[in-house]
Amino acid sequence: MSLSLLLQASPAIQIHVAAAVSALLLGTYLLVAPKGMRTHKTLGRIWIGIMVVTSFSSFFIHSLRLVYGFSPIHILSVLTLVGSWQAVAAARAGRIADHRRHVGNLYSLALLTAGAFTLLPGRLMHKLLFGEGQGQVHLLVIGMVLVLVVFFQWWLRRDSRRRSG
Repeated sequence: MSLSLLLQASPAIQIHVAAAVSALLLGTYLLVAPKGMRTHKTLGRIWIGIMVVTSFSSFFIHSLRLVYGFSPIHILSVLTLVGSWQAVAAARAGRIADHRRHVGNLYSLALLTAGAFTLLPGRLMHKLLFGEGQGQVHLLVIGMVLVLVVFFQWWLRRDSRRRSG
C-alpha cells in the first residue's frame, strides 16, 4: 500500500477518498451502536454531511468520461444526495423504519457497492491497496464485498419486517 498515489491525485480525489473512508468508518459505528441517543443523532448528522461531501466531490472527478465528462457512477452520486435528504426527512418525521431503510441503502449501495467498484484493477484504489499488479485474486475481494452488500440488504429487510410485524 502506497499513499503516494493518493497524494499525487487531484484535490477532488483526495477529498472524495477522505470523505468516503470517513463515512464508511463512522457509518459502520452508527450501524452497530445504540440508536436514538443524542450521540447517535449528532454522529448521524455528521455522517450525512460526510455523505454529501462524498457525493459532491465526485462531480469533480472525471476519470471515466462516458457522457459529457460524467460516468454512470455520477447517477449514484445524485441518488446519494436524494437518499441523504430522504433519510433526514424520515428521521425528523419520526418514520424510523423509513429512516433505517434509507440509511441502510446509502451505506450498502453508495459506500460498499461503489467502494467495491473502486477496487477494480486499473483504478486508483486498487493500485493504492494492492499495488500495480492486475491479479485476478483481487476480484475475489470485490466479489466478497458485493456478497456482503447482498447479505446486508437481506438483513436490513428482514430486520425491518420483524420490527413492523
